[in-house]
Amino acid sequence: MKPELMLRQLDAPVTIKNFVRNDPKCNYEFYMVELLNNSRLMRERHPQRFFWHESQAHAECDAYSGSYGIDFKLIASQSSLKASSVLTPHYMIDERGFIIGYESKSDKLKNESEITVTRMHAALRQSSVGDLERIRSGEILHSYEKDVRVFLEKLETRKNLLLFYPYEYRFSGGARPDDGVERLTQALQRSFVSALGYRKKHMPQFETYLTTVYYDDFVLYEVVGERLCLMDVVSGSSCPTFGHLRKYDWIGRQR
Repeated sequence: MKPELMLRQLDAPVTIKNFVRNDPKCNYEFYMVELLNNSRLMRERHPQRFFWHESQAHAECDAYSGSYGIDFKLIASQSSLKASSVLTPHYMIDERGFIIGYESKSDKLKNESEITVTRMHAALRQSSVGDLERIRSGEILHSYEKDVRVFLEKLETRKNLLLFYPYEYRFSGGARPDDGVERLTQALQRSFVSALGYRKKHMPQFETYLTTVYYDDFVLYEVVGERLCLMDVVSGSSCPTFGHLRKYDWIGRQR
């Protein structure tokens, strides 16, 4: 039997802005910029280094390379981000620079019988472009459709986009097959083909890219029509902010 492709949502410190108190690096947009600057093909297209644009009061893009701008958007449901924020151990950096961990906000769930989370890839995979059109403009019939509608609004952004799916993919049993990236690409294509079609239909004049984490590296795709075309595999070690935020996951596993 072939090893199974597994996925795990990245922890809150890695994906939720300002999740770690007093850590100015706690912003996934920072390592998205590092990713772009370490992609060979992206550098060929945009020789000037990308810089994060702090002020966005007038609808500026998140990052610029010269006059070329791009925005970063998470492919993550609001419900999953909420659950991650509530259930993940929290951290802060004190005045001495020490990392202090404290309990999660799970006590907020005491008055809730359950928390329902939308797995965005699954919700999108079962929907056609027509289904997405109905969700965007019509009556919400299912709870997961609220999350999908929020994501569709992101896809309508009138800017070039880098979509970040904040999951880490690995194969079961410790295997790393030779065709692993190809199998990952096929899985992502199946999940997001309708979403990419929606983006193409509504914002065809803007570029779209997609990335996710494969083991400890970033796999970067260019969206051509409704297809994911592999551009680069960028080592996570070349994105220092990503490594910095991942250390909170390591600390949590030692507790």
